[in-house]
Amino acid sequence: AGVSFNPEQLAEAITRKLPDFKIAYKPDSRQAIADSWPQSLDDAAATADWGWKARIGVDEMVDSMLANIDVSLGKAA
Repeated sequence: AGVSFNPEQLAEAITRKLPDFKIAYKPDSRQAIADSWPQSLDDAAATADWGWKARIGVDEMVDSMLANIDVSLGKAA
């Protein structure tokens, strides 16, 4: 329940960092698996028991992804 996004929202977040970013996607047979998942998760018990709180949103996740992709490709972040 920490961060939720769809492909379009993820692409928009990436485009804010990389304006020339383009994406094309087409659901395949794996979409049926994703469709079987719950639409949301209830993290109330984790919040109550452990003090769980999401620390990042989609924009912060994209920052981390891009930094780590650069590192894995041998580029400075």
